[in-house]
Amino acid sequence: MRAKAWLAVSFAGVLGVGAVVAQPPKGGAPKTEAPKAPEGAKITDPLATMIAEAKGALGKTRDYTCTFTRQEVVKGALSAEQVAEMKVRLNPGGVYVRFARPDAIAGMEVAYTAARKNDKFRYRPAGVGGAKGFRTLDLDDAKFLAENRHPVSDWTMSAVVDRVATAAAREKALNNPVEVYTGDFQFAGRNVTRYEIFTRRPHAFRHAHRTLVYVDKETKLPLRYEAYDQPKSGAAVGDLFEAYSFSDVKRNVGLGEAVFDL
Repeated sequence: MRAKAWLAVSFAGVLGVGAVVAQPPKGGAPKTEAPKAPEGAKITDPLATMIAEAKGALGKTRDYTCTFTRQEVVKGALSAEQVAEMKVRLNPGGVYVRFARPDAIAGMEVAYTAARKNDKFRYRPAGVGGAKGFRTLDLDDAKFLAENRHPVSDWTMSAVVDRVATAAAREKALNNPVEVYTGDFQFAGRNVTRYEIFTRRPHAFRHAHRTLVYVDKETKLPLRYEAYDQPKSGAAVGDLFEAYSFSDVKRNVGLGEAVFDL
């Protein structure tokens, strides 16, 4: 699908999916000079608007349940697609995840509550390792993070929005251009807007060369996020290094502390 909007900006004022991965728009960024807006007209920044709307939608959300799907590069290899039940509370923060597949991690459970104010979480590994029940670990436990790119507190929709916003703000601080293409898609039976974000200028602190975010047109929630490395020589698209999906989302279901304090 052709992109229906494009933007190359330095991001002044950035606010703080079973989908098939599409190729970047053919031909790259337009070569013509962008038309100037009439004097006094408001210039629309689609990425900043998306971030603001997503934060606004999450601000009206007390909690949600969903099917959580992820893939991550861990120890140099992209994992198989992992599917789990997820329950999230936004304030105070709380996350509960129980993986169903693949078989290697089926039954793994992770639970975190910010109400304890101790930066710890509860973890029960899959298989025979989980026979002894839950363990209490630090959020930044090195052994856990050797198998997971992020702590459990950073697996949520809010964390995805923050990741994209932080990356955009970093490019702004470095005066680097950001390209944003938007298009209409469907994900998990929902009408979504796909934001395809390129930060082409390499530097040590760049998050990704290409990022995709699929946002529900009705709820404004991010339903899928994908991040790609710099393309290797001769390749059109870089390698996927992390992807999170949130499907069958139900909001404000009334999750209590007992869900997260295991």
